[in-house]
Amino acid sequence: MSMLGNSPSDESEERDKEPRTLTYPAYIASLLDSGAKRMAAGVRMDCSSQGQCPLSCHLCHMSPGPARPAEPVLLHITKATPIYELVSNNETYQALQEAMMSMLWCSSKGDVIDDWCRCDSSAFGVDGLPICAPLPQPMLRLSHTYEPSSSLVIVEWKHTEPPIGVRIVDYLISQEKVTERTDHSKVETETMLSFVDDILSGAKSPCVMLGDILDPLTSIAMIIRCLEPDTTYMFRLWAVDNTGRRSDPSEVTIKTPCPAVDDVKAQEIADKIYNLFNGYTSGKEQQTAYNTLMDLGSPTLHRVLYHYNQRYESFGEFTWRCEDELGPRKAGLILSQLDELSGWCRALLQEPKIGLRRASLKHLSCRYTDTKAFGLNWVDLGQDLQKACDEQILPVLYNDYGEPREL
Repeated sequence: MSMLGNSPSDESEERDKEPRTLTYPAYIASLLDSGAKRMAAGVRMDCSSQGQCPLSCHLCHMSPGPARPAEPVLLHITKATPIYELVSNNETYQALQEAMMSMLWCSSKGDVIDDWCRCDSSAFGVDGLPICAPLPQPMLRLSHTYEPSSSLVIVEWKHTEPPIGVRIVDYLISQEKVTERTDHSKVETETMLSFVDDILSGAKSPCVMLGDILDPLTSIAMIIRCLEPDTTYMFRLWAVDNTGRRSDPSEVTIKTPCPAVDDVKAQEIADKIYNLFNGYTSGKEQQTAYNTLMDLGSPTLHRVLYHYNQRYESFGEFTWRCEDELGPRKAGLILSQLDELSGWCRALLQEPKIGLRRASLKHLSCRYTDTKAFGLNWVDLGQDLQKACDEQILPVLYNDYGEPREL
């Protein structure tokens, strides 16, 4: 980079003379030698001539004469200085602050105005909605407190909002049943619910309940019932802002446990069937045995067969006795239920001991209210729900397979 050494007053006199030129490192060195060190405060410079300006540089006033090799200009900074030390006035500080806020909260595509982002004209998606303030993705997870049962799961997420640019007004929750065990991409959509309109308002599905929310900023819990045992489900959660935008979904895939059975009851029924089949069997006793076995369902029927053969196989195996006492047609209808379970569940039902646990799950039953009429305050959500909802207890059954192990 070249600098003209002549003053404006002497420009007319020196027009025909060759101008005096200085390289940029030499110019900086001359400032340091002349005492103008305040221009370089905060850094220590190591300046040396690295050549001259190229002929193509339109900012350089080159002397006529033979062409000389291009000379790059380098400035070496040998001392790091925090950026805030370089801010010397309020205007620069404000500009720097606005740039950082735009980077953090508006993806560098807009200005921060109070607590929202004013997007640039180019920061809009194909749907016409602003994209300069990204919508945070909620993280859906299974409850850490309650384990899934054969018919329900408890999912949780945290409500989070950035301080600028986004106001989340709702969440959308979808429930999908995976139709093929080997391909989780093939799903069967069953339910799509709005957290505000379908759950908080009280106009919810009987299969979806609100968990006990003490602090929504810590966790929001939702109980999903009416699930099929031994089935894979996928749950998705979207956050929705006041412009209608949806966040990227968060997914949880879970396979529900095998159906719960009451093993004590199954053992009693096995004894009852033996007594009905023992000795001469009248038509009334045969019909009673048939009705009893048809009403059991596949899981309990497996346990009845297990206990019957454990105790009374010497008098005839269960399958043979059913065919002998009830006939091939009725016995076939009963025994066909045994194939309704997966191989995994059938194997578990052959365990020598199956325990039954009963747990109590707290949930909120909300009375119908128009949440949009008065707005939604996420910070006070826990307190508002305690006023508008009644706490109730839901019994849940779990099976423990095999003998209990000592820790």
